[in-house]
Amino acid sequence: MSEIAQSILTAAQNYEPVLIEYGLLIIFAAITIEGLGIPAPGQSLLIAGALLSTRGQFNINLLLISAWFAAFTGSTLGYIIGRVGGRKLLLRLPISPSRLDRIEILCQRYGTVLVILSRFIDGPRQLTGIVVGSLQMPTVAFLLASSAGAVLWVGFWGLGSYYLGQHIHIIAQGLKSAAPYTWIATGLLIFALCAYLFRRHNRQKPPSRKR
Repeated sequence: MSEIAQSILTAAQNYEPVLIEYGLLIIFAAITIEGLGIPAPGQSLLIAGALLSTRGQFNINLLLISAWFAAFTGSTLGYIIGRVGGRKLLLRLPISPSRLDRIEILCQRYGTVLVILSRFIDGPRQLTGIVVGSLQMPTVAFLLASSAGAVLWVGFWGLGSYYLGQHIHIIAQGLKSAAPYTWIATGLLIFALCAYLFRRHNRQKPPSRKR
C-alpha cells in the first residue's frame, strides 16, 4: 500500500476511539464550534468519520447531512455574532480606517465568492462568518453562500473521503503500478527542460567578432 493511502488510514485511526465513543455528536460539535472562530478539528473528524462509514461505523447519509447542518449552523452563529458586536472588535484591531473600507468594498463586491472559498481554507473557515457579519454583508446573500459552501465542503471532504475509503486499496495499487512510469515521465520532463534552456542560452549568446 502506498504511503499516501497509509497516511490517510493512520489519520482515521487517530480519531477512531473518540468517534466510536461519542459518534456523530463530536463531529457535529467540532464543525459547529469552528464557525464561532474557535479552532477545532472539524474537517479532520469529518474525514475520519467518512472513512469509518465504509466499515459500517456510521451511516454516510446521516453523517453528510449532520456535517452540512453543523457547518451552516456554525457559520450562521458566527455571522450573528459579527452583526451584533463584531464591528467594535474590528475597530480595535490594528487596521487603518482606509484599509477597513477597502475590505468592506471587497466584501460587498465578492462577498459570496469569499464565503464559499473560505470554507476550504483553514483559518478563514473559522472567521469568515464573524468578519462578513461585522461588515454588514446582506443576510440573504450570506445564507445562500454559506449553504452552498457547506454543501461543496462536505461533498469534497465527506463524500470524497468515503469513496476514497471504499476504493483505497485499488487506488494504492494504481499508484504503486504507476510509480515507474512517473519516474520516466519526470526524467523526460527534466531532459526537455534542460534542452530548452540550452537552446535558449545559445540563441542569446552574441556572435563572436572576426578580427
